[in-house]
Amino acid sequence: MEKVVSDFLRFIKIPVSEKYVRKIIASHPDFPSLLSISDILHRFGIDHAVGRIEMEALAELPYPYLLPLNKGRSDILLIKSKQDLVKHKIDLEQWSGIVLQAEPLKKTINKTNHELFLKERRSRQYASALLALLAILLLIPFVGSFSWIAFTLLITSLAGAVVGYFIFAKEMGVTYTVVDAFCNPGKTAVNSCDTLLKADISLLGIKFSDAVLTYFIFQVLALGFVQALPQATIGFITVLAWLSVLTLPIMLFSLYYQYFVAKAWCRLCLMVVGILAIQLFVFAMGYFNGCAYLPGNVSYASALVLAVLFAVIGLTVLLIKSMIEHGNQLSAVGAHGNRVKHDARVFSYLLEQQKKIDDRPFEKEMRVGSPDAPIQIIMVSNLYCNPCKLKHAVVDQLLAMYPDKVSVVFRFVRSGKDVASVGQLVGYWHQAIQGKEDESQQTVDLMHDWFDLWDIEKFMKKYPVKAVDTRGAKLEAQQYAWIEAVGIRQTPTFFINGYELPKEYVIDDLLVMVLSLSDSIEKSTEKEMILQPL
Repeated sequence: MEKVVSDFLRFIKIPVSEKYVRKIIASHPDFPSLLSISDILHRFGIDHAVGRIEMEALAELPYPYLLPLNKGRSDILLIKSKQDLVKHKIDLEQWSGIVLQAEPLKKTINKTNHELFLKERRSRQYASALLALLAILLLIPFVGSFSWIAFTLLITSLAGAVVGYFIFAKEMGVTYTVVDAFCNPGKTAVNSCDTLLKADISLLGIKFSDAVLTYFIFQVLALGFVQALPQATIGFITVLAWLSVLTLPIMLFSLYYQYFVAKAWCRLCLMVVGILAIQLFVFAMGYFNGCAYLPGNVSYASALVLAVLFAVIGLTVLLIKSMIEHGNQLSAVGAHGNRVKHDARVFSYLLEQQKKIDDRPFEKEMRVGSPDAPIQIIMVSNLYCNPCKLKHAVVDQLLAMYPDKVSVVFRFVRSGKDVASVGQLVGYWHQAIQGKEDESQQTVDLMHDWFDLWDIEKFMKKYPVKAVDTRGAKLEAQQYAWIEAVGIRQTPTFFINGYELPKEYVIDDLLVMVLSLSDSIEKSTEKEMILQPL
């Protein structure tokens, strides 16, 4: 389900980090229900609608949309076109009648997702640039001495390595929109690559995806050695020629399996077969044109070097695959644990076991959000504390995502580095921000600017206190007295509705629980009101 939702969001061009989306959906307390998807979309600031319609009306809905199935709570279909309705005709018999649609968005309000998306995009750009540079380095030697055989082999090897990577990535659960579109162009699943790639086929214990990636990377590096070591050219090329001959039965088996057994054509697999066939043809043409691809031309040193190279590449591919699979397993275990941890009932129980403090508000203190919000947070921080700076960013995100559900009060400990900073901040807030129509937003901006500048002199120049303000001094004194009475010994410290945040949680966890927790609090409040005597 997580992958389908991620594909859905990327298809409507919403910039999301696939890994992050899949992780937070899998760790949602209501996973794998439709509620978990709706909650995540809300957290991202994505406008969406969930409704029930008749089967006949599906074809008239604007694409794309998601259709949950009855046969399993985690089964969901992504419908991108009318062809998909035809392709999933049998699956639609289990359709629940519910449809989810969403509006495109250029940037999500989820800061973590936005940062991860930008990092992933930069990583892809760097990887593309690196591959381009490597290709140029491999092609440079052909400028001085061109060999059509070596050149053709290098181009086909690079193409094979790219295709091999896509096959490997697909097996590891990494998806690319272009590749998915290439693999699934038709109206039925017969054109899908997944049917064949998911088959339990191996060669000497090595899966098809691992073997393809290893073989073509080996070819690329071997041809690079040919250019760097001209004296080894004949031996290396001869080894590659005989290996190419050995791929012939593999090509025939692949075609046989796709047509007669799987009854489905894998386009990526056909590309591999095509590349291998071209290479075999090139070697054959070279042989008939006088190239002596004879075993006697291979020295033991050449064979040993290439054997070691092939083994190193193969073991590296298997090691990387094992690390990815292990990471995915740990993520799955972590997601299951987080579903329990982020259950509003579990959190509420642990919260109520914590120390209850006096959370009565001071007169006109720094608050962001509605005083009537169901989730009331007191954040105690040090203005020169780096963890506080990081958690203020999380609080900003909470307020941006759930302005009607969360209210935050800021209180500050006396800083040993600069005792004037709290008075300057609170004093300016009282003089220039408190009571304004956009008080909440200006308060958030003020805190953001403080941690951005992080210098009292620069801050005083930008936010000067024009006169002595007894209100600011009074609030500062109240905060220090309260902090001493509560016994704050570290920052940041958070209190939720009068209880200290349990040590098993960080404020980031609240991002997942706001909706379910606020609903639980509101229902509990309603029950208490009903039970109160008239």
